[in-house]
Amino acid sequence: MVASGASIAGLIYPLMIKTLIQEVGFNNAQRYTACLTAATCLLAIFLARPNPAHMFRKPETWKKVSVWVDTQAFRNHSFAWLCAAIAFLFFGFYAVFFNLEEWAAQTGIGYKDDARGGGPLVEDNTHPDAMRAFWLLSIMNATSTIGRLSSAYLCDHFGAMNVHCFVTTVASLLVLILWTLADTVKAAIGFVVVFGVFSGAVIGLPPASVAHILGPDPAAQAKLGQWTGMMYSCAAVFALTGPVIAGHLITEFANDFRTVQLWSGACMFISACCMGMSIYSKHRQMTREWFSEKRRRLSSVTSGTLSKSRSRGGVSQREEV
Repeated sequence: MVASGASIAGLIYPLMIKTLIQEVGFNNAQRYTACLTAATCLLAIFLARPNPAHMFRKPETWKKVSVWVDTQAFRNHSFAWLCAAIAFLFFGFYAVFFNLEEWAAQTGIGYKDDARGGGPLVEDNTHPDAMRAFWLLSIMNATSTIGRLSSAYLCDHFGAMNVHCFVTTVASLLVLILWTLADTVKAAIGFVVVFGVFSGAVIGLPPASVAHILGPDPAAQAKLGQWTGMMYSCAAVFALTGPVIAGHLITEFANDFRTVQLWSGACMFISACCMGMSIYSKHRQMTREWFSEKRRRLSSVTSGTLSKSRSRGGVSQREEV
């Protein structure tokens, strides 16, 4: 639910920045945007309060490496698979957002505006009902709010990892099938609406998936911030290089955006497969723990029964004497 604020900002910020660039220029537009960002950060600092029921780790010193990196985390197979899933996700996910407008302008489905003069850069459109390519990205950001909020409800009933794997699989298929076949304005709008819903859940659920792996134990949940930071640190390089690779594919293959579509869809599908392995590892771990607990209880019951029988035998022997 907190992550839904990012999708709302994804609708407001681009509109605001485009208007500011035209009115006050690029430099002042960035200054105004930075001031707004700073103001919202200050609000979070003064108004946000942590849950008092949450356990907070208070190390004696912040200089220890163990405070920042939990070396035991990667021995958890479910967490390791989730890190691989988020790395592959970032490899292809952002390429969709970075190249959507260029794809629409090249195919004639949309046209781009000159940020300085407001005039169209592409005048000869294949489709007479072509729309501003900018609105496709805005629609995608707006509909992602639905996915972020609905996934919060679904995770409480089906588990965060299960929901995350499902929405990532659907998002990858939407890119591989629906986006590659979209050749009309209506099809493009349908793609950005449906993909926006699922993409909001895809990008908003990684912290919830980490919490699902840690389990309900409050001591384990105290590591949520640390494990989430480690997960995003592992995926940071992929988030940086993924869009660059996608851009190189476009220029290398004569502005053919099918390369980006296949790249993004394949990366997200591999991410979904890694999430499936994470779910399998989690279930396997829970099964081992369940059997271990059963054996422990059975052994305690058996030892208690033997001790009682021995005590009763001793009483019978004393009575006979």
